[in-house]
Amino acid sequence: MKIKYAFLITSLVLVSLIMFNCGGSGINPKGKTFEIYLDFWNISGKSPEVRFDEQKTSREIKIDFTKTFGGVTEGQSFTKVIIDNFRIVDASSNNYNIESITAYEYRNSEWKKDIEFTMDFNQSEDISVMLVLDRSESLGADFETIKQYASDFVDKVFTDRKVVQMGVVDFADDVRSYPLTTDREALKKYIKGLKQGKFTTLYNAVDEGIDKLQMSTSQSKVLFIFTDGADNNSSPNVNVDYLINKIKGDKNTYKITSFAIGLNGNGGVDKTVLNKLASNGGSASFPENVKELKGVFEKFSKVISNVYNLTYLRNQQVIPRLSPAKLKFEIKTIPK
Repeated sequence: MKIKYAFLITSLVLVSLIMFNCGGSGINPKGKTFEIYLDFWNISGKSPEVRFDEQKTSREIKIDFTKTFGGVTEGQSFTKVIIDNFRIVDASSNNYNIESITAYEYRNSEWKKDIEFTMDFNQSEDISVMLVLDRSESLGADFETIKQYASDFVDKVFTDRKVVQMGVVDFADDVRSYPLTTDREALKKYIKGLKQGKFTTLYNAVDEGIDKLQMSTSQSKVLFIFTDGADNNSSPNVNVDYLINKIKGDKNTYKITSFAIGLNGNGGVDKTVLNKLASNGGSASFPENVKELKGVFEKFSKVISNVYNLTYLRNQQVIPRLSPAKLKFEIKTIPK
């Protein structure tokens, strides 16, 4: 009896563990709480600034951790800092929708809930996306399937967001493009008509995609790269470091966030390069085959379109940069 009882208990525990570990899959996983940590200073009372603490912040938070976010005055008594291009994405490229944000400030050696200074949020509806699409011959017969995935990606982003512009930069031995447009059917027709070519002019294509996005006035700008290979045909002066510096050095108020998919196919994808190109809060994914690629395109369509602007509201108290206020925000996400 004791052996049977022990076996029963063990079986129940195993079932419970399986049920627990299977939860949270899908595009909008079950609600979880994430934490972001910020330093806040305001040296004049009218020039608020914040910087994220990457080491303490939940790893699922996708934001440009190198950036200092500046703010402005709000009326006679307040200042506000807007944090753009904020996403919550886990290691499996599942993204999370925000339900609420609770503010805390570290005072007298403990975190205290703050009801006077708050963090608000709203989804960014105004988004521009440039799809940088490989059409090199190494994709073989799979290219027709990949074009369908790209077309489905276009449909998904346009469906999820009210204000969308999207364009394509396609590359093989040469680089061609379709400009940012609100006409999804024209864009899908362009993708359907793409023809394969030799070589992989990846860097020049990414460079053109950056140029087109930097001319956009959208609040959210996304560079989305797909390739199955490594660059072998771009100009000598256009390399991965040049491209990263171009993204990071953007003088526009709203910066580009870049994502990448590297298909492990015949082209010999360079994972190191694509991980570098996925910047400013972006990420890279490396599906093993075309069947797996379908799910990755679907997940990225949601990740790209599901972007937030956060607004931190605080008074005009002078706070030195060398002695910043320590802030923590608990983000509760929506259960599926």
